[in-house]
Amino acid sequence: MRPFLLLSALVLLAACAPAPEPPDLAAEEQTIRDLDRRWVEAVASIDTMSIANLYTADGYFMPPNAPRIDGRDAIRSAWAGMLQGPNVSLTFQPTEIVVAQSADMAYDIGTYNLAMDGPEGRIEDEGKYVVVWKKMNGEWKVAVDIFNSDKPVM
Repeated sequence: MRPFLLLSALVLLAACAPAPEPPDLAAEEQTIRDLDRRWVEAVASIDTMSIANLYTADGYFMPPNAPRIDGRDAIRSAWAGMLQGPNVSLTFQPTEIVVAQSADMAYDIGTYNLAMDGPEGRIEDEGKYVVVWKKMNGEWKVAVDIFNSDKPVM
């Protein structure tokens, strides 16, 4: 009979405990917006190490017309190759960020503008992207990054 009383008391105590505070989704969204801004700054300064460190160790980078790139080291190399073009300029901005109610996953939808000098003049592109963010050890990291052009295929 005593185990039943002890169990009943523990259940009653657990029921009386205050519920944990729900995550502040607006604050989490702002954190991701700040990370996007820092990402654009890292691109402008061609800081591929900072760019790569935004990704999870096993993240995916999926540029158009290329195979999926797996893992932080390969992603850093891909960004280095993408940013080595002459007079390259890349900016992007979120148009929507949705944070899961659990505040451990989010997605970021936005637009980008990419330009660089080519052999026949300036090449300009614009398009859209989706980034899936994952919160790991209290930090938001990019788990999946995919983008594609709005321009018609030539």
